[in-house]
Amino acid sequence: MNDIYNKVLAKHTAPGQLFETKDIVNDKGITYSEYVHFPDSLRGFFDFGLNHGDKDWLVYEDERYSYKEVFEKSAQFGNALISSGIEKGDRVAICMQNNPEYIFAYLGILGIGAVCVPLNSWWVPAEVIYGLEHSDAKLLIADERRLKGLESMVNVTKISTSYAADNSFMSFTDFIKDQDTSFPEIEIQRNDNATIYYTSGSTGRPKGVLSSQKGVIATMFSWACYSTVMSEISKMSDPDADPVLGSSLAILHCVPLFHVTGSHAGLLMSILVGRKIVLMRKWDAGQALKLIEDEKISDITGVPTQTWELLNHPDRLNYDLSTLKTLGGGGGPRPAEHVKLLDEEFEGRPGIGYGLSETNACGALGNGDEYINNPSSTGRVVPPVTEIRIIDNNWNDVEEGGLGEVAIKSMANMVCYWKNPEATQECINQDGWFKTGDLGRFDGPFLYIVDRVKDMVIRGGENIACPEVEEAIYEHTDILEASVFGIPDERLGEILCASIVLKKDKQMDSDDLKLFLSDKLAAFKIPLKIEFSDSILPRLASGKFDKPQLRKEFSSKYNETL
Repeated sequence: MNDIYNKVLAKHTAPGQLFETKDIVNDKGITYSEYVHFPDSLRGFFDFGLNHGDKDWLVYEDERYSYKEVFEKSAQFGNALISSGIEKGDRVAICMQNNPEYIFAYLGILGIGAVCVPLNSWWVPAEVIYGLEHSDAKLLIADERRLKGLESMVNVTKISTSYAADNSFMSFTDFIKDQDTSFPEIEIQRNDNATIYYTSGSTGRPKGVLSSQKGVIATMFSWACYSTVMSEISKMSDPDADPVLGSSLAILHCVPLFHVTGSHAGLLMSILVGRKIVLMRKWDAGQALKLIEDEKISDITGVPTQTWELLNHPDRLNYDLSTLKTLGGGGGPRPAEHVKLLDEEFEGRPGIGYGLSETNACGALGNGDEYINNPSSTGRVVPPVTEIRIIDNNWNDVEEGGLGEVAIKSMANMVCYWKNPEATQECINQDGWFKTGDLGRFDGPFLYIVDRVKDMVIRGGENIACPEVEEAIYEHTDILEASVFGIPDERLGEILCASIVLKKDKQMDSDDLKLFLSDKLAAFKIPLKIEFSDSILPRLASGKFDKPQLRKEFSSKYNETL
């Protein structure tokens, strides 16, 4: 398979082909692989969408917009920004739940060469103020709920998605009124700044991830290259096989646009492949099932818990889900048992992706039979401009197949952490490699993410990979959610804990679970402290389990008694 993969990849990256690459040396003397046939800016990238001008692109509740209508609204917003004094390179922030105005604003900001700053809509006002001040944003567009508490921000122009109730902000409708529906001619180059995304900030202040125009676009081209290669390989064995990625007629957009999964995999990738977006304001598995049937959804991409909730929804069999082709996941691994069940219960095939805000979501992809046969992996390194190494604390490669920190070098990597040179220097070396903070290993061409480096539990000198324990727990058919983590212990250094949610009407205690795990894990890998929760586990804004919060709760409860 690898020989075939490399042969097909070489074909599509050869001179004159769409995915042809060349080596370039940047102003820091670092050599990168870069695409040759590539728009210089996101404004140029948007032109791909005009190939689908009259096609439905955006569906939101009772609103529908064609590609042409979305771009016209976006251009109006971009022109309104210029009329309000925004110039190329200025920061413009967005803070709201998913809605059409978010997309109009996002595309409009990027279309005039300003820097888009998507702020976490789960933040409280003090955190939003931090993001606005840290990014030096000159303008904020937000929904009314997120504008509350921001009265002190007198130096930031505020635009609301609703009609203005007072003079403190202007409505989106009034802001774009009478503006031209075509983007202005502004010279935007590959290395110009494009976005600042803020990390989830589970510890300390969030860091602003600054990316260039080419960094964002590189991810779309890289995903498209991978899709083209895998589709051709699939057709070699099955001429009637559906393309792996990018053929979807409609994507259920069910993750926040303020994360790269939402903006990149959901929004920007749809421009390249002509895909309809059915946008959800917030996640609801029951509503998602209805939308899949009504809008003939063929693709869903979110955190793994979302497809798991679809699978376990009591009304699932009441809906026609036959149009689903791909069930994507990212932000964390799926237990192998989940992958198997998704593949068995849905006509669509499960897939997985690995990437970070710092890499514009680009890293590894797995789908089809490769993912089914290697369900604990995150797939292959996304070709052709991304490299991944497994390193030790001194940036040296570990032995083949060994465990170490994942490092990524790519055209898609961030420029730096905004206004934080110390943090930038800590994670990017002189050759342009970015240290991810994730613990991983390679097995052949497949990358396995074992855990966050800081989340690896070391008990009495023995390393315990939390996903391995979680995967074993999920083999029990009564388990709905499981999060495994460590807390400090005076004698052993750390002990392993687990927070569990059972499926409806199921019963179990810690002794039952420990007995179940006794033939699946070494004794030191079985959690010492196990609690069962009646409600879903706490999550970060990214949708991942909030392990820092769980550690804090368990530490305060158990450390005095251990």
